[in-house]
Amino acid sequence: MFNQRTLSRRLQILFLFALGVVAISGIASAQVVSSFDGDMGPGLEVCGAANPPTHCDRAEMDIAASAEQVVQVTWKNVRVYDKSGKLLKSTPLADVIRAAGLDPTLSKGSGQQFEPHIIYNEFIERWVITVTCRNDCTLVSQSSDATEGWGGTYLSCLQGGDCLNRNPGLKLGYDRNGVYICGGHIGDDNPQTVPGVAYDCFAVPGEEIRKIAQGEEPTHLNRTHSMPLDIVPVIDHNPTKAASAPAYFVNKSCDRAAQYGCQRSTNTSFHWIVNTFTWSGVTGRYNGGASQQIIKTGVGSRENVWLYNSPCCGETMSIPQAGSDVTLRAATSHRLMNVVQYGAKLYGVLGTGPCIESCGAQGADANNILIWVELDCTNPDACLVSQTGKIAGADRHYEFGTIGVDDVGNLGIVGTASSAQENLSVVLWTRKVDDPANTVNGPQIVVAGTRPYTCLNHRGMVPMGNSVGILTALDPADRKTLWATQQWANDASPCVWNTRIVGYRL
Repeated sequence: MFNQRTLSRRLQILFLFALGVVAISGIASAQVVSSFDGDMGPGLEVCGAANPPTHCDRAEMDIAASAEQVVQVTWKNVRVYDKSGKLLKSTPLADVIRAAGLDPTLSKGSGQQFEPHIIYNEFIERWVITVTCRNDCTLVSQSSDATEGWGGTYLSCLQGGDCLNRNPGLKLGYDRNGVYICGGHIGDDNPQTVPGVAYDCFAVPGEEIRKIAQGEEPTHLNRTHSMPLDIVPVIDHNPTKAASAPAYFVNKSCDRAAQYGCQRSTNTSFHWIVNTFTWSGVTGRYNGGASQQIIKTGVGSRENVWLYNSPCCGETMSIPQAGSDVTLRAATSHRLMNVVQYGAKLYGVLGTGPCIESCGAQGADANNILIWVELDCTNPDACLVSQTGKIAGADRHYEFGTIGVDDVGNLGIVGTASSAQENLSVVLWTRKVDDPANTVNGPQIVVAGTRPYTCLNHRGMVPMGNSVGILTALDPADRKTLWATQQWANDASPCVWNTRIVGYRL
């Protein structure tokens, strides 16, 4: 019966749609064209040893694609596949680093390399890896074939440093004009994120990055200090991008009063933060000499609609999984995993814990959620939110969403899901360009977890995923296929984590 209560509820739903806080959950319209297993964990014998590899208990996977190859990196290996999933070559990442003339051991503490990223830059036809190692390692392939040799440099140590050598959490992006690398710098500060640590960013011409593989150090670093913590360089695949068009760097603001406030805070109304770099030849300027942009999160950026919360649940910020009392630590899903550009639009996905009470238009949730955003930067100095939405599950937690955009502007988001009734699985959401505003479709299960994952570290936690972000690659061969990778659970043996590689079209 259509009564006053029904009318009130329908008006409330329409209001939430206007704010962009409700997403349609329908059938994801993606064609999975390739799905195969990637790297695996070494097991308890290695991870339980006296001096195990750094972050042995999680995959730290990332992926990139060229016209012929798909390359996955974990802290453990560099694995080169063809598009059907045939493994062409697997090399320990530490060996790749050494062969490039760098040192995989850490400057501070014990252990070796961790938290890698990889891109294939189609404009210079080279693979680029960034990874925390002796300082901040930047590796570049000697050709478009990732099975061949690599060269490398400690980028932040050049021209007098400061070397970023204390877990810099490197981030990596690129466009037609350059390659962009950002990493943590202890002692710096940005007023929008936590005190005492900020990021340095580098904008390096593509040709100078390419020459690293031949042992030639770049001369134009275009370094800046005091960028916001966890800032993400944007990836833009536009082959006609103007030389004067800016590159973007995006993240969220943080609670400066709370300890570790970018990760641990409650009902924090945050902003999106945007910085730019505009080239002038081989040099350029950040933010055109102006201040960074502080952008409200509602459609039109007239108000803030989202509340950040520490990832669920409890002190360890861990989520349940089927078949085990051991929980999975979701804390590192609190960042923007990646940001991609299509035309004047920027797209990102943020993981956050649920709001329990006093949630306003966002609404209450029991489980971890994802928030996606489309920023319209038609005016590069005044980006605005043009679409946004919440991805939530009534009976499962969502983590580590990575977003991609194809050559016509369709979106895909690949993430992970887990609950007390479900093992860690890989899921997919889609959004076509003509779908209703502020909505996504899904989730579609890419691969369902079959076993609980266990690998208790010395703090009694079971970490997972990749804390510095996960990129989605646009296939340069057809510019329609998107490639992503995630950790999932498919082995009952302790510390044998599993990864999945998926190629899909929208």
